[in-house]
Amino acid sequence: MLKKRRNGKYHFRIICIILIIVSILLSVVCYKMHPVLMRYAVSVAETIMLNSANESVLKILEDEDITYDDIVKLTYNDDGYVTSLEIDVYKVNFLKSKISNTISSVISDKEHYDLGVPVGSFFNNDFTNGFGPRIKFKMQVTTTAFVDFSHEFRSAGINQVLHIIKINMNIRGSLVVVGYSKSINTSSSAIAAQTVIVGKSPEAFTSVVESPTDNTGGLINDYGAIAE
Repeated sequence: MLKKRRNGKYHFRIICIILIIVSILLSVVCYKMHPVLMRYAVSVAETIMLNSANESVLKILEDEDITYDDIVKLTYNDDGYVTSLEIDVYKVNFLKSKISNTISSVISDKEHYDLGVPVGSFFNNDFTNGFGPRIKFKMQVTTTAFVDFSHEFRSAGINQVLHIIKINMNIRGSLVVVGYSKSINTSSSAIAAQTVIVGKSPEAFTSVVESPTDNTGGLINDYGAIAE
């Protein structure tokens, strides 16, 4: 009877030692896997966020049938020159709110995202990186989108200016995968509308060719354009 008790205690100790060793090995494996896993997760999450942002912008601009004239109103004088440029604040704020909400809802509509990491990538070796069967993980992504508008003028020729209205999106969020979480931040931009603003061309031009040590060009005015 005493011998059986001793054998039972011995077996119990062996099992405890094995469990401790297994736990240590799993901790080491998880510690080694964590950087690789998070690197893959961040890359996939950023791609999801950017794709969702671009899809949301395209959908809203198409559904609302947005054109340049819906956002900007140009006023010309009798000579054909642009005298004012007025932004429709209501339309801009409406688009900002709708795009922001759509981006967040598109991502949150899916409860989990699949993440597959090749086994070879966990060995931190250039020869095995990206090879082997993929280990599947489930990943959660939550985001908040901040949307703003900006505009840009580019020369498009003589008295022609390309006016571009841009949508700038800054997407902040977090991802959770197998007990790990990480904050992520990415940004994207898209063209909402653009047009070429054409004004009246001047009647005369002056072309000056100067040497590197000459500053004549900076002293010459186009008198022919204003001569009566």
